[in-house]
Formats: sequence, structure tokens, C-alpha cells
Amino acid sequence: MPSAIEARDIRVIREGRTLVDGASLVVSFGEKVAITGASGSGKSTFLRAMATLIPIDGGHVLLDGVDAITLPPTLFRTRVAYLPQAPPMLPGSVADNVAAGPALRGETLAPERQIELLRAVGLDEAFLARGADELSGGERQRVALARALANEPKVLLLDEPTAALDPETALQVIDLVRSLATAGRSVVMVTHIAAHAEALAGRRYVFRAGKLLAGAEGP
Repeated sequence: MPSAIEARDIRVIREGRTLVDGASLVVSFGEKVAITGASGSGKSTFLRAMATLIPIDGGHVLLDGVDAITLPPTLFRTRVAYLPQAPPMLPGSVADNVAAGPALRGETLAPERQIELLRAVGLDEAFLARGADELSGGERQRVALARALANEPKVLLLDEPTAALDPETALQVIDLVRSLATAGRSVVMVTHIAAHAEALAGRRYVFRAGKLLAGAEGP
């Protein structure tokens, strides 16, 4: 059976500097992976490369065993959701944001499904009417996850999802992400906080000087 997503010998070079040096990662269906490392080590660049958001100078990204460059970008974006450290909110309400993905495909997301998605990320349906610009950092992270889940992705790539959150909210977000993996989605989370990597309770890696190295296993 093919992996959910695989990075194979990825290299990223910018202005003569090697940011990612032959990094490989195989992620199975429903698996959780945490990647830690110091600022500038290459971990976020590697995640963006896995999300096919930046050009790479070597290697391949495979989705379900198929090279990503052979897939229509819209198909890849539907199956693989990437959330940056500070996910932007689109103008309008929370409902507008949650329904944005299907709307781009000319589809309408039923109100019942919007409520279901909000509940899945720990928010009640009253949030649908709120302005997206009124949300706290933790609420933005949750709404961004709901927005991503509206596309029913198989893989979640999360870049520092807890960096700007207070400790209690950060652990709530990690609990949420762990539950999404339990439901069958594959999760790769980049974080500079070792305790949050441990809390994800999956395979752990560390980035050092552009190289991906095996780390401690989660419980």
C-alpha cells in the first residue's frame, strides 16, 4: 500500500545556501509526525516543499504513491491541507471562511456541514455568524482547521500551529490535531517546542542544518 504522503530526497537551495539537504520522510495513513528544530534549521522550508508551495532543487513529493508534479494542483490542494503559523482569515464571517474551499470549486457547503466542522474543532455554531477579524489566535487556528477540513483532506501539514498560543490553548489545539489523526488523517506538524512535539504522541524528528534526523518516539 502506498504511503499517504512521501518526501523523497528533497533539496532546496537559495542564493547558494542549502536550506534542505536531501530530506526524506514517509508518512502512512493516520500517522502523526512531529518535526522540531531551531529557527533557520530548514524545518518550515521542508514542510512548504512537501506542500508543493515552493520550487525544489531535487527530489520528489509523492501523494498516494503518485508524483505530485503529475497531479492537477487543485487535486493536490484538496487532498493536502497546509496551515501556516498565522493562517490568514478571508474577509467576511467565519461561515464564509469555512465554506471557502468548496466555494472555489463552485460548490455550496451546507449549513449542517459547517456546524459539524466547527464542532469537530471545538467551536459551537454561534461562531458561524462572527466576523473572522474578531477572532483570537486560538480561534483563528481552529477556524483555519475547519476551513481545511471542508475539503476533506487526507493529509494535514501544520507549521508551528501553537507558536502564538497560550499554553492551555496550545495543548487544546494539539489534542484536536491528535484526534484528527485518530480519525484517519495523516499529520505532519512542525514546532520549535519539544513539549508540543511530545504531546502529539507520534513519530518525532529533528531538523539540523538542513538535514532531517530521527528523534524520539512519542508514547
